[in-house]
Amino acid sequence: MGPGVLTTWLITWLITCLLAARNVRANVQVVFAHFMVGNTASYSVADWQDDISKAAAAHIDGFVLKMARGEATNGASLANAFTAAKNLRSTFNLLFSFVYAGNGLWDKADVIALINTYAPNAAYYRGGSQPLVSTFEGPAASVDWVDIKAATPAASSCRAVPPSPEGPNSMSTFTDNSYRDALGGAPYMMPVAPWFYTNMPGFRKNWLWRGDDLWFDRCVHLMTLQPAYVQIISWNDYGCSGGANIGRSEVPKSHSKQWHRH
Repeated sequence: MGPGVLTTWLITWLITCLLAARNVRANVQVVFAHFMVGNTASYSVADWQDDISKAAAAHIDGFVLKMARGEATNGASLANAFTAAKNLRSTFNLLFSFVYAGNGLWDKADVIALINTYAPNAAYYRGGSQPLVSTFEGPAASVDWVDIKAATPAASSCRAVPPSPEGPNSMSTFTDNSYRDALGGAPYMMPVAPWFYTNMPGFRKNWLWRGDDLWFDRCVHLMTLQPAYVQIISWNDYGCSGGANIGRSEVPKSHSKQWHRH
């Protein structure tokens, strides 16, 4: 069995588990896939439509658009993504995840502007009456979100990090339950990842975390915990070997950084 066939089988199996979990109880509302906007510099509207169509065919409900501050790809890529969703006339949704690591903290005025620009779009995901917004890292800027939420209609969600065990350890639900307890009943977005290994000297990243049975373990955890939201990590985070989009033949370059094959 070739690697492409094996990966296809694994992803199909995971989606089957996710659908089964939905049938256990109606608590799981939406299954998202994590999506790196920084990897779309060469994307046209047609490329976005292709990715959205593939994800929708796999019963994924939407993309969490992960964006770093100041990336040149953000403006055009967001416009293309929402245009693609509109063109397809589907129920596929998009939502923002603002990255506060790497390129530094987002300016809250920029966050407010992006939310207020795209939240009214029919493709933007709403949890009830409010558009859902997420972040990655950024505890130093947490106070900004008092003003951001006051100036936008946004509702926030919490996702546990990391989605994989560290080193040779087994994955547990300890972190999931810790976040759920801290949220006090607010929606929790549970991360589900296939594996996590990387060797990217340009980013000073080089590790291999255990993932041989991670799909299965997280599927069992999912059916036990029944979170409000699920986020598959990742659709296209090629640098951490978590890309679920097996249909794209070329891995994009990351601006001036060089991708390293693992």
